[in-house]
Amino acid sequence: MKNPIFEYTVKNANQDTSKLYEILSKERKMTSNLSSNETFQQESTKACSCPVCGSSQSAPQVETAINDAADYITGDKFQVLQCSNCSLAWTAPQPTNLDRYYPAKYRRYNALILGILKTLYRIRARGWSSRFTQPGSALEIGCGDGFMLDALRSLGWSVSGTERTADMAKFASEHFGLKVYADDQEKLPSDAKFDMIVMFQVLEHLTDPLEQIKKCASLLKPGGRVIIGVPNFSSWQSKYARASWFHLDVPRHLFHHSPRSMAHLAQAANMRIDRIGFFSPEHDPFGWVQSILNKELGNQNRLTKFLMKMVKPEGRDLLTLVIAAALSPFCAIASLVSWSAKKGAIMQVELVPVKN
Repeated sequence: MKNPIFEYTVKNANQDTSKLYEILSKERKMTSNLSSNETFQQESTKACSCPVCGSSQSAPQVETAINDAADYITGDKFQVLQCSNCSLAWTAPQPTNLDRYYPAKYRRYNALILGILKTLYRIRARGWSSRFTQPGSALEIGCGDGFMLDALRSLGWSVSGTERTADMAKFASEHFGLKVYADDQEKLPSDAKFDMIVMFQVLEHLTDPLEQIKKCASLLKPGGRVIIGVPNFSSWQSKYARASWFHLDVPRHLFHHSPRSMAHLAQAANMRIDRIGFFSPEHDPFGWVQSILNKELGNQNRLTKFLMKMVKPEGRDLLTLVIAAALSPFCAIASLVSWSAKKGAIMQVELVPVKN
């Protein structure tokens, strides 16, 4: 794009300065009218270094894994960059303020779906508890509505949680009577230590995953472990759907993890992976359904928005439900096979400190 200011200063330096003001005005207008894609390209170059191993595009070890991944709530588009050295991927650009990307009904499902999730969460909590000889103290980072903490408490654990704000902590505190530390009001006690720390579908939302894992390691009692549940960017589901993948969820998911990237994160935090699993009946089958609808029919997560009551029901939603029901058996089988092949869409990673 030619720069009219440069041409003016070279060819017409002695003309009236009012002409310069006119050109400056045109230049500002041209800049403000850049296409959203051009602006996106400029902003994306700001986040080109891997936050874990430090690799950069100049090496080049950082590549564009996905172009034009659209947020299903606002329509804004993002890239996903990936480090070929440690496999960590991240959303670019990362918005400085995410408020507009979290509507009031985000992940607020109806009573039937919540009932199913709560049942599956209790099964998962029993699996975590079985790692220990007896119940101890548990902390959940980003505990949300408190369903997981309530499940652990029913198994005899002493539980507490954290949330970013008092508003976000309100439901878990009032509905379940849980102790939730809100970052904007009350911090964790400086001497607090826990046998188990859980980050379930949380790490991908955090701006500094490595620092968070280091912090969790410092809060562990001897023999403790950190349990992390995150979408698997190297899963079959991700490879199939790419920008249409349900669990990509840009820009709310700031980072996108894989078994390899989690191993690098663990090592950088002086921890190691003790267990890794891919069994996720609460998230994987539905992820297949929504991802297929997105990729093949351009559904843009409308089924999810319908179930969260974010959109008014339309005739097409009934048809979508029929198609989703027809896809469900196939998606259940796809999930089972991907779990056995260690390519499931959600992975559970259990970290323990490295013994010195």
